[in-house]
Amino acid sequence: MSSTPQPHTQAADLLYAILPHAFTQTALEEYGIDATPEQAQQITRELLSVNLYWVQSALQTVLTKTDWERVFQALCERILSAWQTELGLNEQDAQGYFEEVEERRQAYDRIVQEGGAPVAVFTECTEILETAWAVRSEDRPKILALLIDLIPVDEIGEVVDGLDLAKT
Repeated sequence: MSSTPQPHTQAADLLYAILPHAFTQTALEEYGIDATPEQAQQITRELLSVNLYWVQSALQTVLTKTDWERVFQALCERILSAWQTELGLNEQDAQGYFEEVEERRQAYDRIVQEGGAPVAVFTECTEILETAWAVRSEDRPKILALLIDLIPVDEIGEVVDGLDLAKT
């Protein structure tokens, strides 16, 4: 990463750029997952939530409380700005979504605090999707493979570790 200081919004944009965006029916079919458009949206939301968990965890590890909160808030604003266009999600769901993110963060935190590896968090995410009827139980291994392939845990850590935030 560059040693040039970056404003919080620029840091958020860097993080947003590495996150997977909308999961279309076609993209899901590549993993053998047959989903309706509504299910694809639910999968997109859950994958976004688990990504935000890893981003927030990395930010909390590397940055001061003020800085990580500013970057995370800027990232949430970036996500809201792309909610319909880039993420393909329903506008009416946007505001309530971030309450869900906090619930997921707490659940994922418990798993990690108990020594769970990223795959344990991904397994929890697949269970959430199955409970919400977004995926069939027989598709659980396929969703888990998708999560392992597409959630850039290491890359998130590398980007966050390279951040040099300007004092604003």
